[in-house]
Amino acid sequence: MLTRSISLLAVCLGSGIAAPLSLSEILAHIDRNAASFRSMSASIERVDYTAVIKDASKESGTILMLKKNKDSVAMRIDFTSPDVKQVSYADKKVQSYLPKINTVQIVDVGKIDNLISQGVLIGFGSTSKELQKSYTIKVTGEETVNGKLATRLELTPKADSPLMKVKKIEVWLANSDAYPVRQKLYQGAGDYNQATYSDLKINPSITEQDLKLKLPKNVKKENPAK
Repeated sequence: MLTRSISLLAVCLGSGIAAPLSLSEILAHIDRNAASFRSMSASIERVDYTAVIKDASKESGTILMLKKNKDSVAMRIDFTSPDVKQVSYADKKVQSYLPKINTVQIVDVGKIDNLISQGVLIGFGSTSKELQKSYTIKVTGEETVNGKLATRLELTPKADSPLMKVKKIEVWLANSDAYPVRQKLYQGAGDYNQATYSDLKINPSITEQDLKLKLPKNVKKENPAK
């Protein structure tokens, strides 16, 4: 009986079944990644869930991200499903190009630019010190996401965040390299935004020019926030 138990344990260990990474291990990985992170590319699936009507809208496409300096990031997302749409974030502006109506919507996010950059960089370029300054962090489990074993972190803001009234953030970090495979941002009333990454590449060659939208000369411009 003892021999069978030892054999079973050996099989489990050999198959990759293990406890989630500890918080100290995760934070050490995060700091190593932050020291070398410059850019990323990936396939992305976004889910926006509205609790009051129990509706989950899904979009998928590709994402490029470039860390410009310690506190600033630029990115571009090219959605291909269900509708074609390009979104860029750089220089304190979010631009959304809707080719079906040949319109680009421009939103100035200057007042919360640092908070957006901080949120985007969670798990990529933020250090553990930066994260612990703004959030209470705890390990809440381990799951498989897109075939990768990942440790789930819960980040609770230490003060009310002006960024979309964030209640908490969950991040699934791959046990293999501690980069995110999923990020989930909870807002009020049960609403959330979720991004799941696959085919993630760290530090590919990306320039700021790659992140700019390719807009037609006759594109219509709108400023929805004004």
